[in-house]
Amino acid sequence: MKLKNLIKQNRVLTGLAYYAREKRNYVKTKKYKKLPIDGNKVLFFRPDGGYGDNPRAVAECLKKMKPDVQLVWACGGKEYFSGIPDYVKPVIFETEEYYKELATAGAWVCSTTLPYGTTKKKGQLYVQTWHGDKFLKKIAYDAAADVEDYRKRTTARKFCEPELCDYFVTGCEWFVSIAASAFGYKGKFLRFGMPRNDCLVNLDEHQRDQIKKALDLDPETRILIYAPTFRDYEKSQDMVGSNIDLVKILDALEEKYQCKWICLMRAHNGKHLTINNENRIDDRFKDVTTYPDMADLLMISDMLISDYSSCGADFAITGKMVLMYQDDLKLYTSKGRTLYFSQEESPYFTAFNMDEALEIIGRVTEDDIRKNSEGILAFYDSYETGRASEEVSKLVLDSLDKLS
Repeated sequence: MKLKNLIKQNRVLTGLAYYAREKRNYVKTKKYKKLPIDGNKVLFFRPDGGYGDNPRAVAECLKKMKPDVQLVWACGGKEYFSGIPDYVKPVIFETEEYYKELATAGAWVCSTTLPYGTTKKKGQLYVQTWHGDKFLKKIAYDAAADVEDYRKRTTARKFCEPELCDYFVTGCEWFVSIAASAFGYKGKFLRFGMPRNDCLVNLDEHQRDQIKKALDLDPETRILIYAPTFRDYEKSQDMVGSNIDLVKILDALEEKYQCKWICLMRAHNGKHLTINNENRIDDRFKDVTTYPDMADLLMISDMLISDYSSCGADFAITGKMVLMYQDDLKLYTSKGRTLYFSQEESPYFTAFNMDEALEIIGRVTEDDIRKNSEGILAFYDSYETGRASEEVSKLVLDSLDKLS
């Protein structure tokens, strides 16, 4: 990890690392080019994180629609294997086994970009689901254009999606222009929503109860989830440079609603969430950073606090309260990422310090919250249908049928 951070902070080393990966992927994918394509196999790619996000939703839908389909999950290491179901074959990203599966799968479904240098054979389908589509913070080329520190780390990065990707999946029209500027992608889109958000559109009370039970949560206790995004400039993605006082916020929620609340804490990535005043955390807190699927956690929660993450707009689908807490906005936008819009231009409830956060929590009514959620979705021109997984699966199966 120390070596990885050193490379990220040095423009020359970063450039060499990207160049080496590009050449390696080109050589490896060409090596297995002559292997036949399997018209019954789908490769899913999620290198950082376990079995979750949009690829999981599509994999589970595909399994229901065609039980004998072969599903392969490419991830970052064996530590992610435990959460992968028996009917999905796990492989480690950038191993020989991965390259063989990549070359022979009839379709690829990915939630992050494939490394530059990857090649695709005629007849293979590449569907890019990305891991969000309703952003606050700028991404990829857009982010590099504004912040020098970020540009130094990514100046040599290229994306293969404009050349290889057949479809980007989206749940809002706002994302279409972002894909063009951020990735250089101007191809086709599947406009049915994000597969991972189907469960937020079609809330299943039994499923919610099962998730709470798996997490050993009291079914009667109301849930706040705190899910800040990562900081590019921090040495660890576990760390969040915020002075938010979650104890005070829980106290305010319990006083307002006259019931017990707990807080689920989730770092964007890593093993646990660390905030500046973690010594004020009491027995009402549970770290769920290693839980593989954020959609499950949003589904069971009654309120979300984030900062610059697209999970806020996802959570708005539920009609429940979203609060953006941005007490480090100046630091974040100077060293990390600039935002696509100012908070004054957006419909989000936004607090820049604890006094503002507590005032908003105490003031808003259920009607305010409902209208705010509707406003967030309207802002992005959202069209989540609740059947995105099904539509992506249909596309994949139709493509596989053509290979048979």
